[in-house]
Amino acid sequence: MPLRVFECACVVVVLFTLALMARRTPARRLVGDYAALAVAGFIGEETCVRFYRFYAYAEGWDGRIDEVPILVPLIWPLVILSARSVANALAPDASAVRRALAVGALVVVDASLVEVVAVRAGLWSWAEPGHLGVPLLGIIGWGFFAFAADLAPRLVGRAPRAIGLVAVVVIAPLATHAMILAAWWACFRWTLRGDLGSAPLAVLGAASVAATLGALYMRGRGRAMALDVATPRMAAALLFLALLALTVAPWEGAVARGLWLHTLAVAAPYLAATRFGASSSRAVRA
Repeated sequence: MPLRVFECACVVVVLFTLALMARRTPARRLVGDYAALAVAGFIGEETCVRFYRFYAYAEGWDGRIDEVPILVPLIWPLVILSARSVANALAPDASAVRRALAVGALVVVDASLVEVVAVRAGLWSWAEPGHLGVPLLGIIGWGFFAFAADLAPRLVGRAPRAIGLVAVVVIAPLATHAMILAAWWACFRWTLRGDLGSAPLAVLGAASVAATLGALYMRGRGRAMALDVATPRMAAALLFLALLALTVAPWEGAVARGLWLHTLAVAAPYLAATRFGASSSRAVRA
């Protein structure tokens, strides 16, 4: 898929997703959350690229602000906001910390799919090999950001909402760097680096089976994602599925099979957790 076509498709997905989210969330709240996450995402992305030089975007992206294509911080807020909706739907009574952990974990899963497909398609590249071309820390780093961004507004307590949004912009990038550096020096500087073979895929497969069974169990107890919660994520997933299909076929070797198996492993629990029907969910807490 030509990069220009992919960029146009991203714009369509962003607008479509915002329109869907606006049906469940008051426009003023949605715009504030989206803007704060976009600014925080750009700061985090730009500083990570500049400080660590661990990855770089391909030439040819339009609308680049220094190191970062403008589309990137426009897309990532939707990943985090939709993960928040999923966490609220599946665990509505979770504490602030537990919800932030759930949001971070969901974004790690999402980022794993985005990263391996995008790297294979040549949208960006990493300085060293890893799982299907992506170092594990590169995948986990977005989970760190999502965790911090979801928790930051809660840290200011009952302060005005504007203060909570400023907290996202300030705290999320700083906390992300702190967690990345801690993970690097505690683990990834010394181990779990380079080409890890089939081990990550085996772990992901086992986790996918467990998560799928858990989702089916929760559906049996009446707790599932409504289709209007799942649809924004499906739109983005279909874009990357199309990108993968146009990039590599499953029969083109071990790496190609790994990419398709990775995609299947990520998709299965979401599909199992989704209630496909006409009913819609109520707006969830922020």
